[in-house]
Amino acid sequence: MGTPSRRGDSTARAVSPAVSFHPATTTRRAHPSLTAPHRPEADTETMESTSHDEHSAAPSEASEATGDPADTSSPLPQRRRRSRGGTDVKRWSRRRKIVVGLSAAVMTTALALGADVAVLVHRPARVDIAMPSTSSPTAGETWLILGTDSRATVPGDQSRYGTTQEVEGSRADVIALVRPSQDGLTVINLPRDLTINSKGMELDRLATTYVPGPQNTINALCTGLGIPTTHLVTIDMAQFATIIDSLGGVEVDIPEPVRDAYTGLNLTSAGHHRLSGIDALALVRSRHPEILRDGSWVAMSQADGAQRRSQSTATVMQAVLSTIGQRASNPISLHQLAHTVAGNITLDSGTGLADLVSLGRSASKAGRAGTTTVIDLPTGPRDESIIVSPNQESRDLLAGYGYTPKTCRPAGA
Repeated sequence: MGTPSRRGDSTARAVSPAVSFHPATTTRRAHPSLTAPHRPEADTETMESTSHDEHSAAPSEASEATGDPADTSSPLPQRRRRSRGGTDVKRWSRRRKIVVGLSAAVMTTALALGADVAVLVHRPARVDIAMPSTSSPTAGETWLILGTDSRATVPGDQSRYGTTQEVEGSRADVIALVRPSQDGLTVINLPRDLTINSKGMELDRLATTYVPGPQNTINALCTGLGIPTTHLVTIDMAQFATIIDSLGGVEVDIPEPVRDAYTGLNLTSAGHHRLSGIDALALVRSRHPEILRDGSWVAMSQADGAQRRSQSTATVMQAVLSTIGQRASNPISLHQLAHTVAGNITLDSGTGLADLVSLGRSASKAGRAGTTTVIDLPTGPRDESIIVSPNQESRDLLAGYGYTPKTCRPAGA
């Protein structure tokens, strides 16, 4: 590493036990809100530089043991920067699957409501998109799911993630391809830090291709990877939190107390917790967690933190889908959920009722049969700036689904 970390020997090297979801209803465990005398600096990110929040350290100094492991009255440590480099960490986590799962749930819910689909199809916001064309006979129908990080729609206290003045614009924090078929759904997750050659010799990160708008991301995927998008779904942070709240929250099992000054996460006791939308968002976006061990708050290493994020996010996704499944048996509850979810996504203007019904059937069948396949796109090794590039394995995987660069043509090209 460049600048020595102040974590010292207190850095947690052992991976924490996985967070698990608890489908049964339990009494909500109260926990105090995060308070800190100094707000952590907002994450910033530009098209020319890599996001600091992907590789900077967590608040660093672990507090000394006090004899009271549940004591959280002391202020959290102030955020400190950490130089780039170090362990090659898989930075993008399984939280992408949450967005995919919620989007698919929208369509499944709409299908279950029968005639009410015609009403729900008008609730999502719309954006005009010119979809690309393809000469590949096997590319098939491709839904592009984008989870965005605009600070204009941050739920609750904006200081947790920064204001629009501190973090301008919007990036694609989640990029996933959903391929419906007769057998169910295939989901291909693309890392946000994947670089693609989308404009001649110019390299772009997938995350920052969204800065000019979704049309640019769709064109970049077509030119750089040969992916011909046919339908678009976008969800922002506030919409994610709203959908979680519409479910009445989600129950998770926390193996040990955890906090994160960057996101406002502050679960001071182990065991069952029912998380609100804001708390669930704080958990899945936690990149600098501290855990309470032997009476002291210990900053997790980058590698362990990345693994914890994957575990926590997969847990939230499980809890969301489990709760949606429970709602499906109650028509009134299902109607309310569908109404809320449909009002918290954005679709391309060309996606119609027949498209939603078709996707709903595939998602419903996959849910019953357990045939949803989730694939993480393999990439080359990460360098010190966390950038990753496609390798032969990733190209072969995409080609297996009919995605090759020379077969896709952006609209108007």
